[in-house]
Amino acid sequence: MTASPPPTDDGGPIEISGRDPEFIRAMLPRMWLAATLWFRADVDGFENVPDEPVLFVGNHSGGANIPDTFVFVLAYNTYFTVSGRPLYGLGHEIITRMPVIGWASRKMGVVPADPEIAAAIFERGGSALVYPGGDVESLRPTRDRNKIVFDGRKGFLKLAHTAGVKIVPVVATGGQDTFYVFNDGRRLARLLRFDKLFRIKSLPISLSIPWGFLPGDLPHIPLPVKIRIQVMEPIDLGERFGDDPDWDKAYDYVTSVMQTGLSRLGAKTVIPLVG
Repeated sequence: MTASPPPTDDGGPIEISGRDPEFIRAMLPRMWLAATLWFRADVDGFENVPDEPVLFVGNHSGGANIPDTFVFVLAYNTYFTVSGRPLYGLGHEIITRMPVIGWASRKMGVVPADPEIAAAIFERGGSALVYPGGDVESLRPTRDRNKIVFDGRKGFLKLAHTAGVKIVPVVATGGQDTFYVFNDGRRLARLLRFDKLFRIKSLPISLSIPWGFLPGDLPHIPLPVKIRIQVMEPIDLGERFGDDPDWDKAYDYVTSVMQTGLSRLGAKTVIPLVG
């Protein structure tokens, strides 16, 4: 049984108090420089976001670097302002526990992917970003760069439905071209028991700078590919599937909508390094 997160002064989980607006403001100019010069990023569709807390659901790319997350968080905090509509990222506990990266990620608003923490975010008027595919999707083979790979995970649907918030799909291309992934990697993760020991489901062979060939991935120097992100129209699960949804149908619907959007976005890229 998992213990409930300790409360803040207002009764919410202490994890959400780690987001530091001043730190985010200080980071934005540096982030814009990297996003503009290195990734030539395009982000469209924020006009689709309703004026209420939502659950952003994205496809995950780029291995340990997750460059599309970097670009989305930057664009969101610029469009809605840092303090106007706070955004939190629901991440793997490994990220938030890392010595330096964990400290910075918590200040940027990354919190453990826990339903109680997410509920507290929504109750306080914030929105959350989640990547259901996790490491399986961020380490998917490069040949599947434009495929939604949520691996059958439906927790995000139940989270949104229980909290009564809409899902806003976010699709992105480019991140999976910042390095090269040769294979699926799930079999090796099971063989080495990484799935049991570290909750890591995929351990493929990758090729990146400066590591060369590597099982899995470490933070690497990303290739300067063009990143495109499209924020899609919101999905109200309660309105579409009722009070007692068929989760399989809801999953198929959301992933098919996202796959259509991702395929359309991916068709714009002819050569990744050119865009």
